[in-house]
Amino acid sequence: MTAQRPAAGREAQRKGAQGTSLRYRMMALARSRRNVISLGRGDPDIDTSPAIIEGGLARFAEAGRARGTGPVRGLASLREGIAARYAREKGIEVDPAREVLVANGAQEGLFLAMLALVDPGDRVACQDPRYSSYDQAIGVAGGEIVPVPTGGDRPFLLGGGELREHARGAKMLVFVNPSNPTGACVEGDGVEALARAAADLDLVVLSDEIYEDVVFNETPFRSFLAVDGARERTVVLSGFSKAYAMTGFRVGYLVGPPAFIDAVEALKSTTSGPCPAFSQHAALAALEPDPDPRPAYLARYRARRRALLDGFARLGIPHGPHGGGLFMWADISRFGMDAETFCYRLLDEAGVLMFPGNAFGRRWRGWVRVSLLAPEAHILEAMQRIAGFVGGLVARD
Repeated sequence: MTAQRPAAGREAQRKGAQGTSLRYRMMALARSRRNVISLGRGDPDIDTSPAIIEGGLARFAEAGRARGTGPVRGLASLREGIAARYAREKGIEVDPAREVLVANGAQEGLFLAMLALVDPGDRVACQDPRYSSYDQAIGVAGGEIVPVPTGGDRPFLLGGGELREHARGAKMLVFVNPSNPTGACVEGDGVEALARAAADLDLVVLSDEIYEDVVFNETPFRSFLAVDGARERTVVLSGFSKAYAMTGFRVGYLVGPPAFIDAVEALKSTTSGPCPAFSQHAALAALEPDPDPRPAYLARYRARRRALLDGFARLGIPHGPHGGGLFMWADISRFGMDAETFCYRLLDEAGVLMFPGNAFGRRWRGWVRVSLLAPEAHILEAMQRIAGFVGGLVARD
C-alpha cells in the first residue's frame, strides 16, 4: 500500500516525520545532560488525581475485572458519560450509541479519523504552523496538505477569510483550537465564521479540541459541534490526557456522524481493538462532577503562564496571543540566528529545552514553542537562564 500512496501523501508524511524527529532528537540530547529544565514536553507533568485512580480501580473490580475485551467503540457507560458531559457543559446532545467512539488516546483517534475521511489524493487544509502528527496522519491516508497561513492581521488565529482564500479545492479542514503550537484560541464568533466558510467550501471539518479545558480567555470555549448547521460536516477529536492529566491511560475519543463512527469502528476492529478496560473505567471516574480536578489544574497552568509572560516581557521577547492550550509561541528572530540554532545553543549553554518553530512548519525559523508543563519554580529558573543566555548574545553582538 505504501508504494501506491501518492507522492503528495509521502511528502506530507516525510515532513511530519522530520518535525517529530527533530523534537525527539532534542529530547534525547536533553536527557543526556544534567540539570536541564524542560520547556518542551507536551504531556502534563501533574500527577493524575488519586480519586480518578481509586475510582477506576473500584469500577474495574465491580465490573468483574473486565471479562472479555468489551465493545470496539468503548464501554457503553463511558460513551454515555462523555455524552452526558457534552449535554451538561456544552449544551450539545450526542447519541452515545451511534456518535461516540473511544480510542487508544487522541493520537490513535487522529490516525483513524484520517484513514476514514481521506482518500488518496484528497487535499486537506491545515493551519500553519501546525502539530507535525497531522502531516504524518494525512500522509498515511495519501492526502495532500494545503497550508492555511496564520500570523497576519489576526496573529495566529485562523479566520474564515484565510480559509476561503487558501482552501478552495480541499476536501477537509483540520482545525486545532486552542492551537498547538501557538496557543492561539479562536473564540465564539470566529468559530462561527469558520463554520460558515467551511460550509461555503463544502469542507468536512476535523475539530481537534483536546485542549478545550485549558482556556484562559474570559469567554467560554466554543465547540465546532455547537455551531448551527455545522453538525453534519463535523468530527470532534478530544480525550482525557490534557484536561485530566491522564496521558498514560491512553483514552481519547471521537464524536461524529453515525456513518463516520461506523467506518472508524471497522478500522479499529482490525487494528488495535478496544481501549483497555481499566483505562476506560478510570476515564469514567474522571467524568464524575465531584471531585473535578480540572479547576485546580487550570489554576496551576495559569500561574505558570503568568511566569512565562512576565519573563518574556522582561526580556523583550515578542510572543503570539495566548488564549489557551499548553504552549506559547515566541519570536526569537532578533537574536540573529535561526530557531534550531537558538534552541540547540540554549540547551547546550543554558540547560533549557524548548523546540524550534521549524518543527511545526518550514517558514517558522524565527519562532520557538515553549511549554507550560513544568513547575512554576522551574519556569522562573529557566527564564533567569534564558536571560543570561540572550544577554550574552547581545553582548557578543
